[in-house]
Amino acid sequence: MRPSRISALLTAIVLYASMISCSDNNTYVPRIQRDRDKDKEFSIGQSYAADDEDIIDEIEVSDELCDISDIEEKVQLLIDHIDDQEDEEVIKNDIQFLLDMYDKLYEAHTNMEVVFYRNYSDNDLESEYNKFYRAAFVAEDLLAHGFIYGYNSKYKKLFEDLVDEDDFTKHAGEYDLEDARIESEASFDDRSEAMSSYYEITNNNDLSNKEKDLQCAEVLLDLLSDYNTDILYSQYDRDYTGDEILELSDTVKKELIPVYNKLIDKYFDMPNWAASYYTDNDGSDPFEIIREYAPLLSEDISKSADIICNEKLYSIYDNAEAFPGAFTDDMPYQKKARVFIGNVGEENELNSAIHEFGHFHACLYDDTPAYLFKNNMDIAEIQSQGLELLFMQFYDDIYGDASDPKKIEKVMDLLDSVICGFLVGEFEYTVVRDMDNMTPQDVVDLFNDIFKEYSPYYNLNIIPHIFESPGYYISYATSSLAAFDIFEDMQKNPKKALEQYEKIAKTSYNSGEYTFRMALKECGFSDVLTKNYISELADEISNYADSF
Repeated sequence: MRPSRISALLTAIVLYASMISCSDNNTYVPRIQRDRDKDKEFSIGQSYAADDEDIIDEIEVSDELCDISDIEEKVQLLIDHIDDQEDEEVIKNDIQFLLDMYDKLYEAHTNMEVVFYRNYSDNDLESEYNKFYRAAFVAEDLLAHGFIYGYNSKYKKLFEDLVDEDDFTKHAGEYDLEDARIESEASFDDRSEAMSSYYEITNNNDLSNKEKDLQCAEVLLDLLSDYNTDILYSQYDRDYTGDEILELSDTVKKELIPVYNKLIDKYFDMPNWAASYYTDNDGSDPFEIIREYAPLLSEDISKSADIICNEKLYSIYDNAEAFPGAFTDDMPYQKKARVFIGNVGEENELNSAIHEFGHFHACLYDDTPAYLFKNNMDIAEIQSQGLELLFMQFYDDIYGDASDPKKIEKVMDLLDSVICGFLVGEFEYTVVRDMDNMTPQDVVDLFNDIFKEYSPYYNLNIIPHIFESPGYYISYATSSLAAFDIFEDMQKNPKKALEQYEKIAKTSYNSGEYTFRMALKECGFSDVLTKNYISELADEISNYADSF
């Protein structure tokens, strides 16, 4: 079972940290989990009540795009035209047609995802959703086969931007298009089987957490069998290594965990801390609140707020059937995006909307075809977390007496992302590096040893990202470190902080043009992956806590 770009991508649209999984009604297919520990992490979603007429028919989805035979036919046509040595214009048209087909399929997946997640307990909708997931998975491999075929022909220059080394590695040994489809379907089924095992374990109430951890560790070792330390990070287009993360993880534990504990103490010392849990917006649409304040930031952010509000490119549900969480996903054919926010508690409603709007705003400046998405989540999360921090300047006006606890909550939320991200990153990289000599018990012991300094109550089995998308979780940490660079500038130079955000928001996280460090340098950020930066950040946050 090889690593898959689309598999990683479709999981990565969570675009927010998760430390706990929820029940899965169908253990025969993989489900992309989006949830978090609401007792520890404060800002996740909202419960703005949508009118009934907005819930049922607002999104049209056609399953015609799930017919893989259509895509297979068009890829075969491309191969035939290459064999017939047609004019370059014919080949270019074939390529564009395939890219457009994939954009439409991806967009249909996005729409079906929202339809399913608003009725998350509906088994029929889940099965329908997984048809789109499977179609996107297999379609990617079919296009890759056709593009590799073209790269190895006299039309090589037309395909140079469509293939990379990972494509050649993943598709080595495939003989023809039918073999490519069979291999892809088998890989998807292998993944489904492995993830089914994971969810069967986590949903088994007869097992203790220790028993679940041990069995999940066995599943994890099997899932990672086709990974190595290079693939673990290269699939996310990263320019830093696992060894760097291991080294920095020690600094994070030493410097940032004590500061996090200080923030907790400061938070509960506030006489009005409980007020932050009872804030609401009087039934106001949170995206309209964003539209109200967006002009105070910039004209471009204001334009994006108008688009998401005027075109209703968001769905908010507080019905019991809705998934409790939030995500943003691309609509690449229309060059837009769609936001989903589910049933997660009104005290967090606005922060979740701001976070997802940050992703939406960035998507409007990214016209990369879906097939070429590089999935640089390190950049993507700065685009959302950075906007959350910019909105803190409006907290006094928005939250009134609850503004100070809300400010500390936001800093704690981001700091928790850094700490948990590094701890999970250290765990994952160590397992992949040493798995040939590890037993399932060794894996569990490693996890517990790493987390005991921060939270001994976490269990391996409750973090679905580790199983759904190995190597993904560290992005929460790296992006949060970069977002804190905006936070530091906000305290001293708000204009500079806004300029930084505007630049990073218009930097494509999909195109592959920029790596994480390149993007930071281009947009005026510090080099955040250094011990110096982390130590200085600890001092900055400590001083911020003292200011209350």
